[in-house]
Amino acid sequence: MTDLKNLHNPFRTTGVRTFIGAGAYFVHRVRKLGSFLVPFLAYHISGRISPVLAGYKITHKCNLRCEHCPYWRRSGPEQDFEGVILTLRRLSDLGVRILILEGGEPLLWRSGNRDLRDVVKAARRLFSSVCITTNGTLGWAKLDADRVWVSLDGPGDIHDAVRGEPIFDKVIRNLEREGRGRAFVSTTINTRNVGSIPDLIVMLKGLAAGITIQFHYPYNGLPDDLFVPPGKRASVLDELIRLKSRGYPVANSFNSLKELKQTPWTCEDRLLANVEPDGTILHGCYLKNRGPAVCSLCGFSAHNEMSLAFKGQWQSIAVGMKTFF
Repeated sequence: MTDLKNLHNPFRTTGVRTFIGAGAYFVHRVRKLGSFLVPFLAYHISGRISPVLAGYKITHKCNLRCEHCPYWRRSGPEQDFEGVILTLRRLSDLGVRILILEGGEPLLWRSGNRDLRDVVKAARRLFSSVCITTNGTLGWAKLDADRVWVSLDGPGDIHDAVRGEPIFDKVIRNLEREGRGRAFVSTTINTRNVGSIPDLIVMLKGLAAGITIQFHYPYNGLPDDLFVPPGKRASVLDELIRLKSRGYPVANSFNSLKELKQTPWTCEDRLLANVEPDGTILHGCYLKNRGPAVCSLCGFSAHNEMSLAFKGQWQSIAVGMKTFF
């Protein structure tokens, strides 16, 4: 007669594994939430402000010559792998929780036999969220990043005109193959593409997890043929609000999109740190050491969103948690 007590019970084993998995997931989520709550409470209770998010331009090298970008035009030294690790530790010691690896094109960075995969692997031990921005031409499947932003500046012809090469179809293929609906798209609005942004948003539904927008900044001052003045931004922002309300993947919160129609808007730049390819760390405005900072011309919406989150706007808090954690 079969001893029923000694039979393996797959439901019991599965239940234990499910319980353990749920517990691990809960701990993971609590840690992620703490990454926001600790600096948020310090900001409100003690008035202490330390950089929470750092953008690290690990290289100025790029395989494109985009019309609106000043960085591929710049040269200078960049760090080897050991230098990068030291810089990452310095950022962690400053209190940074979110790291965004930028360029140029960060996937072009090399140090001997090391590449960006090694940097991401090391960074994940130091930061709660590790992200990259890329032009989408090189593929990113082997990167263990929490979030990838792929730059797209409009439907095919417009994107290719801004980027200087016929790459749109390649970027879309990479999004379909490697994004798996998890990648975000980053769109810089300028005079060339402002009228086509709604078409881009509609096209990307189901392909991108979210689309974040910002406005082109005149790094070399005015006049700038690509610059959309604040007074002429309202129509495209209203259309983005309409599309978001209909379920299209506009990642910016309603509060931020509304604030961007006015100037000045909320910006607590002390929450930011920025790093140059040589390892120089600057605390504050994204434009430090990069161009003249004129707040009335700014369109860096991510800074507005993070500032609103730290001011207690729940929509912006929700956007931050979804985007980074």
